[in-house]
Amino acid sequence: MVNGACAVRLTRYYRAAPDEVWAALTEPDSLARWLAAPASVDLRLGGSFRLQLAEGETMDGRVRAVEPPRMLELDWQRRGEEPSILRFELSPNAGGTMLVLDHRRIDARVGMRYAAQWERQLRRLDLTVER
Repeated sequence: MVNGACAVRLTRYYRAAPDEVWAALTEPDSLARWLAAPASVDLRLGGSFRLQLAEGETMDGRVRAVEPPRMLELDWQRRGEEPSILRFELSPNAGGTMLVLDHRRIDARVGMRYAAQWERQLRRLDLTVER
């Protein structure tokens, strides 16, 4: 933790090719199955990445960096929270794909909540992409 911020880093291995995992991370229908209903997904640098969360809440993001099908980095901000940075990295590994989720600059007061939420969401992603 630095200056009241913390980070969450999780890894998963999928037997699927990087293109398939990328699609699960970025295509609206797939996002709705494992993360949240997308309101806007513009995968260009500076593009909007907005999700409709439970109970009318939204998550507003901007694309900071994108290199399909290898990396997606987003500014990530829920209403009432300080902005953080979310990064997905994909790399070919043993005939499948290694996914690294790195969420940093999280307000330490909500860090444990984010860790638990990402574990839960990645379990849902596991059901979308073959592990």
